Amino acid sequence: MSLRLRLFATFTLIVVLCLGLVALAVTVILQSQRDRLAMERLDVMARPISVQIRSLLRGQVSATELQSNLEEQAQKNNVYIIFGDGVGNIVRQITPGQKFQRPLDVPSGGLPHGIAQPTQGKFTTVNGQTFIFAAYPLTRLPTTPETSRLETVILAQPRAGAIAIIISLFRPFLLAGLIALVLSLIIALFFARSIYRPISRVKVAAEKMAQGQYDQEIAVAGPKEVKELALSFNQMARQVKRSQQQLRHFVADVSHQLKSPLTSIHGFAQALLDGTASDDTAKLKAATIISDESKRMKRQVDQLLEIARLQAGQAKMEHELVNINELLEHCREVFEVQAEEKKVKVKIDAEPLKSVIGDFDRLEQVFSNILDNAIKNSPPEGEVRVTGRNLKDNLVEVSIVDDGPGIAPEQLPYLFARFHQATGVRSGYGLGLAIAKEIVTAHGGIIEAKSEPGAGAEFVVRLPAQLPKPTDA
Repeated sequence: MSLRLRLFATFTLIVVLCLGLVALAVTVILQSQRDRLAMERLDVMARPISVQIRSLLRGQVSATELQSNLEEQAQKNNVYIIFGDGVGNIVRQITPGQKFQRPLDVPSGGLPHGIAQPTQGKFTTVNGQTFIFAAYPLTRLPTTPETSRLETVILAQPRAGAIAIIISLFRPFLLAGLIALVLSLIIALFFARSIYRPISRVKVAAEKMAQGQYDQEIAVAGPKEVKELALSFNQMARQVKRSQQQLRHFVADVSHQLKSPLTSIHGFAQALLDGTASDDTAKLKAATIISDESKRMKRQVDQLLEIARLQAGQAKMEHELVNINELLEHCREVFEVQAEEKKVKVKIDAEPLKSVIGDFDRLEQVFSNILDNAIKNSPPEGEVRVTGRNLKDNLVEVSIVDDGPGIAPEQLPYLFARFHQATGVRSGYGLGLAIAKEIVTAHGGIIEAKSEPGAGAEFVVRLPAQLPKPTDA
């Protein structure tokens, strides 16, 4: 079943249930109201009957005239006229129609008795039928042989059941229900469209994305939840588009980077096969180039796999206490020989830095990559300055500055991209800085570069320091 049909079915069910509840409530209210009106009507009829009985006792009317009058009133008003004794039993009763109505069979003591003033209420017959009554006391009448047992006069009529009320209201309720149903379906159509149309737009956009059309964006309109859905979809669409672009760039980068060593390997392998490299020197040279290029390819593939694992969050990271001062000193010692060969000084000026929770080897990889680039790009007799300080907000900052030719402003935004090669005389880019950025990000930090052409380059790494342990009070 489609969402639209489900919405219609839901609205229809709600309307039917509401109409049913309204019908039940109206039935209960009408039942109570009809009982009250019936009691008032019986009370009004009972008053003159009690007056007639008093007239009989005063000799103003005869018993035959009273009997005839009571029978006429019973048939005319469709009520039972009952005379009860002092213990609630029937002494005499007049039915509304002798040919069609049976005398009432009331349980012993089931009628009102011992009353001192007019009373209304209900009683039940032996067969379970409920009657509404209005009773008047006759205790103040003169006692005669004819009235010695008469203490109460009761007018009663059957109580209309709930089914009878529902049947009487069936047609108006049916008409009102149909009108309400039609109106509610019209309103439901309007609201269903306001919900269904945005979802339909999401569905169409998702189908287009599945076909490779990633440039999708839907209008943010409708109820709050639908707007949130549209915003989430648009955000997802942008991320998917960005991921596809990165994938295309990645494939292009890999193809470009591997093309050069593959060309060299293929060329020198072919030279060995067709005899172009005939002497031992040429063969050794070809084998050496093939070996070097294959090693370079393996190194690039390993780096590609590493950055893919880092970006996917699958790279294993240790969580240990890292002393940044010791880490920087270790990196300086590693590059000491390289710096001496190029006559470059590596100077560390760092205050006692807070420790960092992270992976020592991974962070060494970050600073080693930056130091390696700085030494390579510094001129002979140049200097690489490493500074460290503690910042506010519980951060540790390490800055590495070289005396190299600097980086062009248009190259800075792409410096940490995969296989980026800056134009000019600076060298040393590729996957190294991209991997460094992913490692720093995995540690919750940031890395950035600052430079001006001819004024050297500065790489800044900020990492969150270990939070101080709360002291015991």
